[in-house]
Amino acid sequence: MANTTDAQERYHDLLTFLKEQGVPCAACDPCNCGNSCAQSLQPLNGDASFRRYYRLRLTHPCFVKLCAAHGITPKFGSAAQYLGSIIVVDAPPATQKNREFIAINRLLSHCGILVPTIICADPEHGFMVLEDLGRTMFADAFPGPRHLAYYFRAMVELTKIGAMPRSADEQDQLNALRSSAPDAQKVLLHHYELDAQDFAYYAKEVPPFDADFIAFELSIFTEWLLDKTLHLELTASEQEMLTRTFAFLTQECMAQPQGAMHRDFHCRNLMVTPEKVDNPIQMALAVIDYQDMVKGPIGYDLASLLYDCYSVIPEDERSMLLSFAYESYCAAGRLDPKQVSLETLERMVRICALQRHIKVLGIFNRLYLRDGKSGYLKDLPLTLDYVLHNCDYFPDMADFKAFLQRHVVGKI
Repeated sequence: MANTTDAQERYHDLLTFLKEQGVPCAACDPCNCGNSCAQSLQPLNGDASFRRYYRLRLTHPCFVKLCAAHGITPKFGSAAQYLGSIIVVDAPPATQKNREFIAINRLLSHCGILVPTIICADPEHGFMVLEDLGRTMFADAFPGPRHLAYYFRAMVELTKIGAMPRSADEQDQLNALRSSAPDAQKVLLHHYELDAQDFAYYAKEVPPFDADFIAFELSIFTEWLLDKTLHLELTASEQEMLTRTFAFLTQECMAQPQGAMHRDFHCRNLMVTPEKVDNPIQMALAVIDYQDMVKGPIGYDLASLLYDCYSVIPEDERSMLLSFAYESYCAAGRLDPKQVSLETLERMVRICALQRHIKVLGIFNRLYLRDGKSGYLKDLPLTLDYVLHNCDYFPDMADFKAFLQRHVVGKI
């Protein structure tokens, strides 16, 4: 973690960036940068990374002037839509994927996904100014009886990513399918406007969720839960069991149809806009925290949402949402219904949920032990419950479940 001096220097560099970009930062008293300041930077709650976010209040005329100066057209630029502020991001380049964030922001926008407009950025030094899409996370938005309607909206955005075309020819085919589909089926298919730059980035720069990647993720469980939290000394048979279990999960994940994968598609990485919307039909969902996108198994993002570590979906609703995703992927040609049944997709999702949540058991402990972020410890019981529950569907996971019951249950 950075010391106080480093943090102060970093903040000074951030203010310098804002001045250079013509963003009024309100850091000077009296002002010496020629800007008419609105209000000081207000720190926002951080996420699980080393990024820092600030909200900066800005009048609408100043916002319009700033966007025009950078040749940017915001998503919500009218006086009626503008929320009165912008988001300032401090993302240290040593630890954060800033160039990936910018490239994937562009790619997702061309997929018809609402992402924050980047007004200006210095990826080399890790500073950005984004359009403010509001304060309402999906996790906090939905009232009880409309819970399922909100999740169906989220599933539409998820399948836009999962069905993302990988070439211009594939895009033409998908757009033609949607154009000729009956109106009732258009929600299952999506319109895409990717260009050569997007396709090249996806093909060459988006990493595969391959065996090495999966092995690294599962090692987080071993290191940060078993070793550094529980201080377990594994027997030879237990180590062999873990090796066998992780090989099973790796093989199953890699055997699934592969495509674009957000990798953290859950209720805390979706924003509801406009704020305080009363009807989910009137809302838009913005997707954030997408810089870790990979090419991976079709079930993974579904597992992130349907087995969300921060929100529980009733089993009957989970089944309905999964059916929607199945129909959408079949309509787009991502799944062949003659070869992959709904039950098979459900199995794929459970496999991905197991791999994901075993990793997360380690990550939540790492966030506490290494980064001093204790807030995620309260989410460990639900995450562990998901693992134990989904182990029951696979005989190959029986020994691992017994291991968890012996060493982990009741101790985290």
